[in-house]
Amino acid sequence: MVERRNGRGSRPPASPTPGVSAGLPRRRPVVSLVAHDPAVPSFRLRMAALRPHLEAGGLDARVIALGRGREWLRVLRLASAWRASDALVFQQVKLLAGERAFVGRLCSTWVLDVDDAIMFRRPRKPGDDTSTAKWRQRRFRSMAARCRLVVAGSQSLAEIIGDAAGRLAVLPTPVDLASYPVAPLPARERVRLAWIGLGSNLRYLQELAPVFERLSADGVAFEVRVLSDTLPEFPVGRCTLIPWSEATEGEALADCDIGVAPLADDSWTRGKAGYRCIQYAAAGLPTVASPVGGQREVVRDGDTGVWATAPEAWLDALRRLCGDVEVRRRMGAAARAGASRYDLSLFGTSYLDLLRPRAGVAGVVIETAPAPGLAGVPANAGTQVSRHEQQGLGPRFHRDDGPRSRG
Repeated sequence: MVERRNGRGSRPPASPTPGVSAGLPRRRPVVSLVAHDPAVPSFRLRMAALRPHLEAGGLDARVIALGRGREWLRVLRLASAWRASDALVFQQVKLLAGERAFVGRLCSTWVLDVDDAIMFRRPRKPGDDTSTAKWRQRRFRSMAARCRLVVAGSQSLAEIIGDAAGRLAVLPTPVDLASYPVAPLPARERVRLAWIGLGSNLRYLQELAPVFERLSADGVAFEVRVLSDTLPEFPVGRCTLIPWSEATEGEALADCDIGVAPLADDSWTRGKAGYRCIQYAAAGLPTVASPVGGQREVVRDGDTGVWATAPEAWLDALRRLCGDVEVRRRMGAAARAGASRYDLSLFGTSYLDLLRPRAGVAGVVIETAPAPGLAGVPANAGTQVSRHEQQGLGPRFHRDDGPRSRG
């Protein structure tokens, strides 16, 4: 791939390390993974999972915790870390203009990784208006324009980002398939519905309370298994808390029969990456999902699950799947087969291919070809896909709109 540059932001060749003979191997390029809080799920699932692959690929991968303290001070105190880095991967971070200028003088090669619509504010509850304040969008666009590459967690999020990024790639949040046993999906007397996620997102599951009440009134025997840290507030049928654990989440999902993924439709959720549905697919579960954001890309309606919007559609989908074990098995098998494109090993290889040329490591440069449109999504005239994606292996697409100013 031919790189286009605007004459600014490129770093001069690294000078030899003082005291080291020119005949010795040069130091490994340093790629620093930057987040407000490295303990949050988005960093853990994307950047922390990526780190061993970067190390194995010849990079020195480090973690920088930016924190959420006083702006400006947070970047000043990390000056030595910026200076020691050959490339910075900012995960869900939007720096101020002055911060961008300061950090850019110390390390000019930036990548932005996003798996949420961080240009908007999350609504306080489903149905509330999403804040689309112009200042949030300007700050995001300036950050994206300053980066040499933006990596989005879903196609839907990439389309929201649009021309804010000069170069754009889609890499869905991965799962380690080896840690997800395949659900046996036996014929049970009481079907087990699964929901997994943070307690703060239970509000979306709560919206299904009337559907569950009607399903129970219709005589459907089911149990809702909630893999989280707390239960929703509806006492419908049986609702069981399965305390979430990274070590046991795969086994817990494999002990269920159907995944449910309700989601409101707003500016914030249209940028969601659909990770819950990816987990269900990894466990071999059929899924009933709201066709919003990345969920629409992960769940194939009628093949790996069912799309549902209105309450009647949810009721019909759950009745059908609860009442037909063969349909559950067919959809579950298709979901597991499709989950291979989300495997962690593929994510690591694809991300490494994107970072190598930017961090100064010789490697395979991704070749591009004109992009076909995704199912249900028209082809984008400015979009390109890699050879890996044509084989179902790599980033969804890259876009190169030419040189961009550094905001």
